[in-house]
Amino acid sequence: MRSARKMRAVACIASLAAVAAVLAGCSSSKTTTSTGAGSGTPKTGGVVRVAESPGTSPTAIWPFVAANQESTVNINQFQFLMFRPLYFWGVGDQVSTDYDISLGNAPTWSPDGKSVTIPLKSWSWSNGEKVTGQDVMFWINLSKAERANSAYYTAPNPAIGTTYFPDNIVSATASGQSVTLTLDKAYNQSWFDDNELSQITPMPLAWDETAAGTAGKCASDAFDPTAAPTSPMVVDCSADYKYLSSQSTDLATFATNPLWKVVDGPWTLKSFGTNGAFDIVPNTKYSGPQKPALDEVDFLPYTADTAEYNDLKSGSGTKNALDLGYIPAEDTPVYNASNPNAGNPLAKYGYTIEDPNDNTLDAVGYFYLNFGNTTVGGLFNQPYFGEAVQDSMDQQGMIKGIYKGWGYPTVGAVPTKPTGNPLAPDYPTTNNFSTSDAKALMTSHGWNTATTPATCTTPGTAANECGAGVTAGEKASFNLDYPSGAASVATEIQSLVSDAGKAGIQINANAKSQNAIGTDLSPCTTSTASGCWEALYYGGWVYAPDYYPTGESLFSTGAGANVGSFSNKAVDAAIALTTTSNNIKDMYAYEDLIDNTHPVIYTPETWGTGVAINGLHVGKGDPFQGFEPEYWYYTN
Repeated sequence: MRSARKMRAVACIASLAAVAAVLAGCSSSKTTTSTGAGSGTPKTGGVVRVAESPGTSPTAIWPFVAANQESTVNINQFQFLMFRPLYFWGVGDQVSTDYDISLGNAPTWSPDGKSVTIPLKSWSWSNGEKVTGQDVMFWINLSKAERANSAYYTAPNPAIGTTYFPDNIVSATASGQSVTLTLDKAYNQSWFDDNELSQITPMPLAWDETAAGTAGKCASDAFDPTAAPTSPMVVDCSADYKYLSSQSTDLATFATNPLWKVVDGPWTLKSFGTNGAFDIVPNTKYSGPQKPALDEVDFLPYTADTAEYNDLKSGSGTKNALDLGYIPAEDTPVYNASNPNAGNPLAKYGYTIEDPNDNTLDAVGYFYLNFGNTTVGGLFNQPYFGEAVQDSMDQQGMIKGIYKGWGYPTVGAVPTKPTGNPLAPDYPTTNNFSTSDAKALMTSHGWNTATTPATCTTPGTAANECGAGVTAGEKASFNLDYPSGAASVATEIQSLVSDAGKAGIQINANAKSQNAIGTDLSPCTTSTASGCWEALYYGGWVYAPDYYPTGESLFSTGAGANVGSFSNKAVDAAIALTTTSNNIKDMYAYEDLIDNTHPVIYTPETWGTGVAINGLHVGKGDPFQGFEPEYWYYTN
């Protein structure tokens, strides 16, 4: 959540609203689930109405997602409500596994570190079937058979002798309430637990269909360890995938399709509108802990944050009032760490600004560069060019001005929050912002910056030339698509366009809806490379479900979430080493390489100013942008 795990990775826009910001994979503004506005005696019942961010409604319901579906909105804020992952992270602001509400108990490892057993709890699906090891095998078989369609997949790299899930599994067997995996070698167990097992969402046998009412074999066949990455599996999963993936994007049937009525989470879908509005109600057959106290939670779409803000001001106290929403950046008070409610413009309307819990946001903000685009790929493949664009990004100025202090800069590929994250090196707390440095980088590499866009006058591969793939006369210009609907984001992009122009870099900014950008978020193919997207501001990356920030899903050659087609042999080798080594210095070496190759352009991480109606308790925050409304309740 991408981004975006991964981009949940994929993918969340750092500057959008506090309540329902995206991706998946993804980083985005902080959700409202922090310290609640209600502190009285809990009561049962009631309906909570939640504002979605502009253009950020769910687009896929099946929790086996492609790269352009891997977003916080789809996964953490929608699918996880109904379909629980094997291991759940984030409840109560904890950047760790919460075994109390996870389907699986803690995994156990063999002495040689090459075998792991996953014990499952005695949970049930809403159709009465038990959640068993075979449900886990369903996911594993599908992930092996449909690698090319999985956002979580990272291709093997024979040059450095490394493989990732599921290619690193030699055998997988289910027995009742447990699954045992044998691996091809010993791995960093923290990495395997946090990044490989975390991908799995057990799937009910009721989903093992190739058409409505026609049973498939993907869940029941034995795991096939011999299938090479480019070969089909013996297991029959292709028909399952074709059918389930088509059903997963049919918005009009989300709430009526019998497939999606089979849930194991605390909520079930009551209704879903093609405009993105949806309502959830408690799953009365939920067998896990923390049963919902509310009767219903309704999510309301908006096309612009100004409309949402007007509803907050006009609807308070009425039947259709918003209970959870956000204040647009331009209307927020200046951030006061000791009293986040200082200057709250909605206090008179009955809302409390939620404590942003800024110390726990496990995300990095950035926009994507498309190294596979044949028009600008040569330009993006020059690390000096990425550095020049980064030097033109005034993160501190944006945070202080546009966002009034509600955020912090992204300074590297590993989150600096929570404070004290041992996997993050001793990063500086600020970024270099210098248009003169950016201009000097361009001129020292053979560009005429007298006008914007600058022109390559010294092509070639020497240190003082434009670089491989850049031709004589080529312009330093690229297109950047960014989300519409939030004035603060538009102002942020305008600032970057202006400052980059001072260095001779022309950025042609285009506003598109968040969901439209998400649809574009996939690698270019040979047939589309010349007309494919060039740069996308989808939002960045929340480290979920790849919680251990080693980067294989983001920056490894051919990784499912590497939608920008970035490829660097040294980076591949450094990432691979972090998956087997327990030496923190190897993690730091990887992070330094990423910072010197510039596969993405870092942007500010903003918390947003989420508000809750007085009398509603929403608990502590989820550092991965998720929602846990089973912890929400009204107070007496």
